[in-house]
Amino acid sequence: MSVPSLDPYAYWFDLRDKATHLGPSPADGVAELARLTADRERANPVFVLQFGLGALQMRDPAWLGNVARVADWVEREQDAGGLLAYRFAFPHTFPLEPPWFSSMAQGEAGSFLVRAAQVLDRPHLVELAGRAVVPLLRESSGLIVRTPEGPALEEYPTATPSFVLNGWITSLFGLYDVAHAPVDPPLAREAAAAFAAGVDAVAARIGLYRLALGWSRYDLYPHPLVNVASPSYHRLHIGHLGTLNALAPRPEFAAPLREWERASRSPAARTLAVTRKVAFRLVRPRWRQIRTRGA
Repeated sequence: MSVPSLDPYAYWFDLRDKATHLGPSPADGVAELARLTADRERANPVFVLQFGLGALQMRDPAWLGNVARVADWVEREQDAGGLLAYRFAFPHTFPLEPPWFSSMAQGEAGSFLVRAAQVLDRPHLVELAGRAVVPLLRESSGLIVRTPEGPALEEYPTATPSFVLNGWITSLFGLYDVAHAPVDPPLAREAAAAFAAGVDAVAARIGLYRLALGWSRYDLYPHPLVNVASPSYHRLHIGHLGTLNALAPRPEFAAPLREWERASRSPAARTLAVTRKVAFRLVRPRWRQIRTRGA
């Protein structure tokens, strides 16, 4: 796994499909980004940032215009505290009303901006990257949950913590990237310490995400039924945990990685997971109408 400062076009998991959703050309990407950002009241910061990271992963100079457009969008939308706001009620699964913020958006903003700073030769973006992860260091942001095992970062900061696994680990990647970027040394040290503490907390709590037949669960929120990871998210969990273990090895990661990899190849485990996911969605439908402002 390449260190970000050595390869600014790399990222910790493949997001190229987010950039090429409408087609493989940079012009298709322009149209996709315009679609993602057309209505700020509905724009999802994670979607925009993953488009930018995917555009970097294309490793094509023709895509750098789209990287610059995402950087411009983040620079316009980031508030004085470094936060990127969601201005719509979350449409499914978790009860969230606007404005709300996400540790995943903040972490991916840090990861994207340290890379874009180098690729676009815009050094000031490094400062914005540092500002993006400050909310992952301050409990006042509402994005950190203190558990007996250490701090957890909340992709969805619900009143009852949701502890979404992939969002938590992705947020940690942002701390790692900023810790290894040319930011102010005190901030780099604080980000590195928060990353280490977060990895320790994931290691201590990873057993909570282990299910029957070696499958993983998506979150720890007290839904009416357990929110089993879909096959695609189960694969994402394997990749995320494997990458985290490469960056900061912990013995607690070995058993779940073995179990989850074995289960991903098991038709019985997959069938059970899909059945449980369908049951979950019957009691927690994926989409509900997004309430308009003032409703």
